[in-house]
Amino acid sequence: MAAARVERARPRLSSTAAVAASIAAWSVLFAGAPAGLSRWGPRLGWRGGRPGTRNRAGLIPVVLGTAGLLWCARSHYPHGGTVEVSLVPERLLATGPYAHSRNPMYVGEVTIWLGWTMFYGSPSVLAAGLALAGAMRYAVGREERTLEHEFGHSWTRYAQRVPRWL
Repeated sequence: MAAARVERARPRLSSTAAVAASIAAWSVLFAGAPAGLSRWGPRLGWRGGRPGTRNRAGLIPVVLGTAGLLWCARSHYPHGGTVEVSLVPERLLATGPYAHSRNPMYVGEVTIWLGWTMFYGSPSVLAAGLALAGAMRYAVGREERTLEHEFGHSWTRYAQRVPRWL
């Protein structure tokens, strides 16, 4: 039986500020970091300092992953509301992208890193993306234990009907 949720006073941000902070962080983590890492080692498929046709195809997963993250942000941060600054969620998200995957943000993030790996043709970006995916796998286990503790039977029913990844 799940314990009753204990109300905690935590700081809150407007949804606009939360979206802006998320986009700023995502820009660094999912655009700046791969660009910087791609300078360490070869850029396979590039000629004359420019990406080849196959490399440019990597922009497709970058765009798809970015669209997925923005869809998640819309689910997380309802327009005009405020959000609690916490790693423990206030509510169980089960609509929008969360109706198709329990971890759509991680799916989007890995998709973006895969795209940058293709675009830059970079073994360094691939290695960092694989390390990030491993860290995400670990984080998911911790997050799921927290969600089960916080939301009990609601979480269990949700986890039974929605796949962890896709």
